[in-house]
Amino acid sequence: MSEKVLITGGNGGIAQALKQLLEAEDYEVWAPSRSEMDVTNWQSIEAAMQQFTPDILVNNAGYVVPQSVREMDLENTQKHFSINVGGTFYCTGIALRYNPNLQIVNIGSAAAIEPHATWSEYCASKAAVVMATQCWAADGLYAVVISPGRTRTKMRKSLFPLEDQGTLLEPLDFAKVVMKAIHKDYPSGTHIIVRKQNVQQLLSQ
Repeated sequence: MSEKVLITGGNGGIAQALKQLLEAEDYEVWAPSRSEMDVTNWQSIEAAMQQFTPDILVNNAGYVVPQSVREMDLENTQKHFSINVGGTFYCTGIALRYNPNLQIVNIGSAAAIEPHATWSEYCASKAAVVMATQCWAADGLYAVVISPGRTRTKMRKSLFPLEDQGTLLEPLDFAKVVMKAIHKDYPSGTHIIVRKQNVQQLLSQ
């Protein structure tokens, strides 16, 4: 019987690339859109987990709208933490009720370790995901975090429309590194940062 993988934020480029690779290896995959599973809504997550109880959870849903803290919009700040941190905790905690042997792969960001002037909410929320992953590993779960650097996604394109696309990490290459985490090639608690410059080296290891 094939393992079930649930990927949050299912409409994104990374989620779709990962889904493609997983299905090629005969995993049973569900990558729900926000309308199918809202990671900030407990009832929505509960209903989704009842419908599809994963063996492997990929917490991929994310949110970023840069702003200086000087002009902080409270609703925007709340969204960063509700989706990036809250969603990761809610989905993981509820999934564990249905499957105590859940394997957790969190999608972080290189922004977790790199300060960006107007990205403080995003950087801080992704740093929280890295620390949560390490705590869950210490708590006896299999949990790793794979963090992309600058990646060619729709979200990135909307933020930096004039950026040279050739300098960006391809979602499919990033997804190949995530597959190594799916296969448990990394010890629990590992944080891997993936960039265009190092992805081939990571894949050859």
